[in-house]
Amino acid sequence: MSLFKQITTIMSLFLFLILLAVMALNFQSSTRYAEAELANNAQNTASSLSLSLANAKGDLSTMATMINALFDSGYFQKIVLLDANDKLIHERQMPSELSDIPAWFRSLYTLKSPLATATVSSGWNPIGTIKVIPMQENAHIKLYENFRELLKSFALIALVTFSLLYIMLRFLLRSLTRVKEQAEAVSNNNFIINKNIPSTTEFKEVTLAMNKMVTKVKDIFAREADSARENHRLLYKDKLTGLGNRNFFELKLNDFLSSEEADSKGTILTLYIEGIVEANRVLGHENVDTLIQELSQSVAQETKEQKQAVVARIDGTKISVIFPRMQNNDLEKVSDEILAKAIMTIEASSAQDCDCAVKLLQLNYTAQDTSALLLNKIEKELSSVEKNSITSVCSQEPQRDNIDRKIVENRIKENSIALALQDVYDLNGDIFHSEAYVRLYDEDKNLHTAGDFIPLVHKMHLDTKLDQNVINYALKENSLQEREIAFNISLRFIEEPGMIQWLKERLAGLSGKRVLNFELSNPSLLGSLREALAFAAMLRHYGHNLGIDRFSIEEESNLNYLQMLKPKYIKIDSIYLHNMLQGQNNPALLILIESLDIKIIATNLEDQTIKEALQAIGIKYFQGSLLGKPKLI
Repeated sequence: MSLFKQITTIMSLFLFLILLAVMALNFQSSTRYAEAELANNAQNTASSLSLSLANAKGDLSTMATMINALFDSGYFQKIVLLDANDKLIHERQMPSELSDIPAWFRSLYTLKSPLATATVSSGWNPIGTIKVIPMQENAHIKLYENFRELLKSFALIALVTFSLLYIMLRFLLRSLTRVKEQAEAVSNNNFIINKNIPSTTEFKEVTLAMNKMVTKVKDIFAREADSARENHRLLYKDKLTGLGNRNFFELKLNDFLSSEEADSKGTILTLYIEGIVEANRVLGHENVDTLIQELSQSVAQETKEQKQAVVARIDGTKISVIFPRMQNNDLEKVSDEILAKAIMTIEASSAQDCDCAVKLLQLNYTAQDTSALLLNKIEKELSSVEKNSITSVCSQEPQRDNIDRKIVENRIKENSIALALQDVYDLNGDIFHSEAYVRLYDEDKNLHTAGDFIPLVHKMHLDTKLDQNVINYALKENSLQEREIAFNISLRFIEEPGMIQWLKERLAGLSGKRVLNFELSNPSLLGSLREALAFAAMLRHYGHNLGIDRFSIEEESNLNYLQMLKPKYIKIDSIYLHNMLQGQNNPALLILIESLDIKIIATNLEDQTIKEALQAIGIKYFQGSLLGKPKLI
């Protein structure tokens, strides 16, 4: 029971007992007063009637007439005239008392019937005795009317008192309500400072203590976030240029290559600075470092409009940019601008006098590539690029996109897809959930993974249609009814109101029968955080979960979005996670995420040693080919 209800109950009971006691005393006093009035009236009537009867001088008919006249007034229950020997001379009696007074009311009290007597004399000679019993009905009516007035007064007083009590308690307990909201917000990882400090001493102390606690928790969260970002910078940032280093480049490239989205195909643009050794000897290391910084800033500036672009200095002479979802012909303008500015920068630094020059290589990648293969390809192809020029190459033989495009379009429009499931396991080997990956068959019944057709799906703007196919398939497939499924949802899906309404209708139809998990990739949702927040809130409303896939610390993010999104889990590449957590007594990233009640799933797990190391640190959920590859349903 809430404090408000407890105080209200106690105060109400106290007030009720007081008013009940007042009513009881008042009613008891009224009853005694009524009895006394009846007795006085009866005695006065008996005395007055005895004198009147004395004037009749013993005439019985006259006395009877006088008694009848008095009795007919209706105020007496019984009048009796006895002679000196107590022999009945005349009697009048009301047959019965008729009234509308409820029987339950009469049972609340006992009203004594007074008997008044007086001697009737004629001169000095006694004639007899007159006895008068008054009618009680009037007293009952008076008491009943008095009782009703008391009840009305009680109800009015109670109404006014309870209203004032309610207003007063609401006013006094507002501060406790705000403290409750603070506590609930902290449990939901929102940090609210209460600026309305109450004047009541006890409540003021509680509010200030709560504000102090919230401030400390907020500071702890901020410190852990800063520590995690600092650790990320140490591991993945180039000290000279501020760009990503080779580790960061490989991390992101592997992330794109293993992606089930359009990121699995793209282009790597590499700027190679030739003659750097001679430039160091002639110009000095400081001037060369300045040159490299200027070239790096130029590359970053020219590629900043590309949201998914990843810029990194992979070694002392190479600056590479990964452009997911883009091909060589999409980068002609950007490449030309980078080359032109690089040549101008070298000329301005006089580095060209040392035979310093730049080379640009555009290398297409596909999901079938590996980071090691691509890096070797870059090293090999750069040697054949002419100075101050651009060369475009492909890592694989070009595919016949026209055929693929037609197959993809037909399969999606016909809702003809397949799903492969890869399980996520906990420490006990139990399945946490199963992630669904979409697959397509071509006309020759060859199975194609997402990396083969998702880039085309993205180009043809069929992302949302494919998402609908996957969701419908999972909802209708009988073998999936008892499994908790996770889907990867495209950014376009959550950005289109029509798709959200479509999904609401299907989630409403589930009525709590099963729980679904919808995953958004971390790089994608950061570009559409408002839509992601609305999507997460909608899922929670219908009892389903949001998950974040391909998580890593982004330079532009302060991690507060995790508090707002409240995902059930985040999936982090096992290598990245291992690098971020190893060698730390109190790993900031782990503390930060677990403080938000978010589960961490280590993905792309291929090494048992990595699994054991992560397990020792405290990671409880794993996914990857080490535990099982995706299996076709």
